[in-house]
Formats: sequence, C-alpha cells, structure tokens
Amino acid sequence: MTFRERDLDLDRVGEVSVVLVGPETIKRLNSEFRGKDAETDVLSFEVDGPYGEMVGEVVICPACADMPVEELVVHGALHLAGMDHGEDFEASEMARTQRSAMERANG
Repeated sequence: MTFRERDLDLDRVGEVSVVLVGPETIKRLNSEFRGKDAETDVLSFEVDGPYGEMVGEVVICPACADMPVEELVVHGALHLAGMDHGEDFEASEMARTQRSAMERANG
C-alpha cells in the first residue's frame, strides 16, 4: 500500500534511521545524552538532514529489550513524535498508542 493510499500527508513524511547496538554502546549513549549510567532498550534522537528530510534516529539494544524490535521501533518513533510515558508506561497514552499501532501493523 502506498503513502497516498494510506492517506498520509506526504509533506510530513520523513526518514527515521534505526540502529541496532550492543549493551555497552546503549549504556554509553544513555550516559552521554541522558546522564543515566545504565543500559536501556531504546533511545530516540531528533536529527535533521540537510533538506529537512530526517525525523530522527532510533537506537535499539535487542539484548536489553523485553519487547520485539519492531515494537521498539514504534516506541522510538512515538518519542520522536513528542510522546512520553513517564514512570508508568502501561498507564500512559503512549502505551495505548503503541499497542494500537502494533495491532494495526500486525493486521
């Protein structure tokens, strides 16, 4: 199915880079950019390409994750879209949106 068939605004579509890393790398990035000296499953970074085509980068550590990589991509993309879940992910609007996106993606 094309972007137009999905009724997506092509003026707002951009690229997201997804990078898979190991525990040491995600811990270093988490420390450097968030001040947290711990491993995590996913980090999102806003990035703007030279022509405004980039939305950001999602960095995933599969070894640190308790959900599938595909779901972590959605999770990271929601962060790039400005959503946050606070301390209680399951009770958050972001969790509901993530579940809905995964249900739609899995048919």
